[in-house]
Amino acid sequence: MIERVVAPNPGPMTLGGTNTYLVGVGDGSGELAAIDPGPDDPRHLSAILETSRRLGRISTVLVTHRHLDHLPAALPLCRETGATLVGHADLPGVQRVIRDGETVFGALVALETPGHTRESLCFWDASDGSLFTGDLVAGSGTVVVDDQPGALADYVGSLERLMGLGPRTIYPGHGPIVHDAVSKLTEYLQHRRARLQQVVDALALRGPLTIEELVEAIYTDVPVSLHPMAARNVRANLEKLASDGQVAALSGQRWRLKA
Repeated sequence: MIERVVAPNPGPMTLGGTNTYLVGVGDGSGELAAIDPGPDDPRHLSAILETSRRLGRISTVLVTHRHLDHLPAALPLCRETGATLVGHADLPGVQRVIRDGETVFGALVALETPGHTRESLCFWDASDGSLFTGDLVAGSGTVVVDDQPGALADYVGSLERLMGLGPRTIYPGHGPIVHDAVSKLTEYLQHRRARLQQVVDALALRGPLTIEELVEAIYTDVPVSLHPMAARNVRANLEKLASDGQVAALSGQRWRLKA
């Protein structure tokens, strides 16, 4: 049993709002796990509690990553239900630290999948092919990669790892549920490779460019208000290309192709 409760925080980055999932253990006990309780919003907390009373009792709270649209309601939900907060060691307030490959609730297994953030986790149920991705994959559009060194390589590696599982259904942190998981992961991998090539092509065509100039050249279909997020992705692409020996940084914050 999987029930979705959508937080009232729609926006360009959150799409229709943060998806909180209530997952049943499947043994008739009525125990539930709440995945990504969401923002600190009393309306959303009330909606989670109301839904859970109809389905059973929340005993475990799982969090995919630290961002403010996923984590803040976790501790209030634990206080209301007596549930245990389970997550990565880097998350504040975690009562049970989980590690890669550990079974966390019922058949759900935690997978370390860095890239969106360094501590990002996905939760995988091999019994039915369900994959809870947090912000590693969205139901529509793409996601922002962390701006830490090596984040893009980590992100692509995480997508490839998920692809290797052969999942059936993706339950994303934002947007609609994805019923053809492999196609979505293929789309995401192709998108990342295409973005890398766009950076190379822009530098080849226009010569040394700043990150801001690359954003303007590549993200022509993205509102200016989202350019700061696009700049993070461009920076991650440049860092990956630099590590591969394809580009080099110049003075004045410009980048060029290496011969």
